[in-house]
Amino acid sequence: VNIDICLTVIVYSLVKVMLDDIEYIEGLDDYLKICLPGRRPLVARMTMKNMLEKLPGQKFCRVHRSFIVPLDRIEKVRNKVIFIAGREIPVGSSYEKDFFEKYSE
Repeated sequence: VNIDICLTVIVYSLVKVMLDDIEYIEGLDDYLKICLPGRRPLVARMTMKNMLEKLPGQKFCRVHRSFIVPLDRIEKVRNKVIFIAGREIPVGSSYEKDFFEKYSE
């Protein structure tokens, strides 16, 4: 059984986050808000670039300067807007080509 996890430092604690639980990740300056279903978001002091290096590239994609999304959680895409868990996430023009290549695979 292969269980994907990401260990992340949250307020001086090491927290195990199941990759399948992540709804999306939002960047807030030098912090990230990791949104999970049914609980408060986790806030980590980390850059988007550092988080992307920890995540498997075939499952996650940066779609905007401020957002990373798990490809399998996308409900629909319309007019460069991604819908995940009732949230609308914009697709930035500089990330558009890479996102649509990964999403159409």
